[in-house]
Amino acid sequence: MKKLIFFVIFLSITSVLKGEVSVRVCLADGNTPLELADPNIPFVYRDIMVGTWLTIIVSSDTNDDWDGELAVIGEDREYGMLSARDYNEATFDWAGSRLPAAGDMARVWDLVSWPDFRGFYLAVETRADVVPGDWFIIDYNATDIGTCNVAFYDHAVSWEYPIYFLTFSHVPTRDFNCDTKVDFADLAVFASYWQLIGCNDPNGCEGTDLDTNGNIDLNDLILFTEYWLESTQ
Repeated sequence: MKKLIFFVIFLSITSVLKGEVSVRVCLADGNTPLELADPNIPFVYRDIMVGTWLTIIVSSDTNDDWDGELAVIGEDREYGMLSARDYNEATFDWAGSRLPAAGDMARVWDLVSWPDFRGFYLAVETRADVVPGDWFIIDYNATDIGTCNVAFYDHAVSWEYPIYFLTFSHVPTRDFNCDTKVDFADLAVFASYWQLIGCNDPNGCEGTDLDTNGNIDLNDLILFTEYWLESTQ
């Protein structure tokens, strides 16, 4: 296990030094960066609520041939899901996840060869219309409470090992009415259960027992306000 960790770290450093293909994580708008949990630790992001959508953007500073993968592997599939956009029946790939800088021959295919993988194979073929910039966009959804690691493979570096993982931690939603925004409507739901005791069912009290101690109290209110006015989409 120690050898694998060392190898992943080595590949990550190698990729950064090459500076050719990289990923960044944004909110659902595709523009606002998702903050790191610790600015000194790359690729480990701040907690997000269950139900939150993010965008993962693959960029390049070259116009060379390239292929790689974004994948959720093994048990992590229980907590997060990758999806692509606008399947094209003519090209048999997810054309909406190909951005103009990647050129007309870029492709986004489902990973179907490995049953423990859920994600996408990304490929760019060098042509006159390929330019440095944002090449691909893949959506990510937090589906359950827990931690999900999204593996990023750069096949120019390794086919066997990801060069790094994007780590997302999911906490209970504060969007109690499921309208994609934490606002006064959700505060009203929370207030309707204020100081209730014996709320031990995780699905009871409409999810307002955020610290899962069975009581709706000040601790839950503090946890609720941490995501005030945050959107999931």
